[in-house]
Amino acid sequence: MRVRGLLGMLALALLALLPARAAEPPLVPANPTELERRAVRLEALFARLANTNDADEADTIVEEIWRVWLQSGRPEIDALMQQALALLQAGEAQAAMPVLDSIVERAPDWAEGWNKRATVLYVLDEYDRSLADIDKVLALEPRHFGALAGRGLIHIAKENYRAALDDYRRARAVNPFLQGAAAMIPALERRIGERPL
Repeated sequence: MRVRGLLGMLALALLALLPARAAEPPLVPANPTELERRAVRLEALFARLANTNDADEADTIVEEIWRVWLQSGRPEIDALMQQALALLQAGEAQAAMPVLDSIVERAPDWAEGWNKRATVLYVLDEYDRSLADIDKVLALEPRHFGALAGRGLIHIAKENYRAALDDYRRARAVNPFLQGAAAMIPALERRIGERPL
């Protein structure tokens, strides 16, 4: 009995030495030169978007903005995002959550990680958590018209139409060609009894 007790204690001691969960590889910070290059590229793209009157050109610019946003500057984080996007495209929003949780934990300075998680939380009807993630997105990238429009959708779902209108106006100010905003803004103005600007 004494040996069994000693073996039990030894087993517990060995278990205590094991990590509680598999350790994730340490985060490699994004290359500062790459971050600066991306920031300059985004400035140029947003300037072009603000100055174009051509819808086709605007679509091309917006696609490029999304491409830049989807680059974290860290290959391992970008690979996780591709995994999350594949799950989302397969309709597996719930399965994408742990991947997105890992992304925002390991790259809290990357707006698009927060934005994609906010999107999934919206799909899962977790509006308050989605709003919290959108706040993170906008703190990192105030021009994120996708996050602004997403917040507008949440405000509509919560019947907070004034806040939704404000969000759609901000999103359209950044991206005058934002799909759906041209119809959404007047509908919200009518809903709250406001005359169009």
